[in-house]
Amino acid sequence: MSKTARALSALVGAALLAVAPSLANAQPFNGPMGVAGRWAIDLQRSKFNAALTGPPPLSGELDVTVDDGKSLAWTLVEVDEAGVAALQFAHAVLDGPTTQAVVNLNLVTISVERVGQAAVTVTTHGERDTRHQSMKVTRTDPDTLLVEQDIDGKPGPPDQTLILTRVK
Repeated sequence: MSKTARALSALVGAALLAVAPSLANAQPFNGPMGVAGRWAIDLQRSKFNAALTGPPPLSGELDVTVDDGKSLAWTLVEVDEAGVAALQFAHAVLDGPTTQAVVNLNLVTISVERVGQAAVTVTTHGERDTRHQSMKVTRTDPDTLLVEQDIDGKPGPPDQTLILTRVK
């Protein structure tokens, strides 16, 4: 898949920055997710799907600048052999209306929904009948993010699983 698709998956990685109400718990989650700071993709522990997104990056860094329980803001940069492979900027209200994110200098419509105390799902909304891509981002411990990406829109296990570790 194109660099845009890879960036969208990164965007979903950015989705990891939000939190949503659990179906099992009637109490909505409304505090920060605890993800502010810099995160690096752990290439050894991540599972990439080159058939859908192309070859894995050489490196990737996510910088979460807003995590206040109301919204998330992030910048994602992935680097490959040719240089910058993916570039993404977003600032989204949690459980709010869709908003625009910048992915490789293109505007993309996204939404971010809380799905647990330390988890969000970031969804890209395509034009008209195109499929929606999604990424569930979960803070599994204070220094680890799990990003489960659905790229092909088909039910089943995630198409890619990325692990990000806290840099600072």
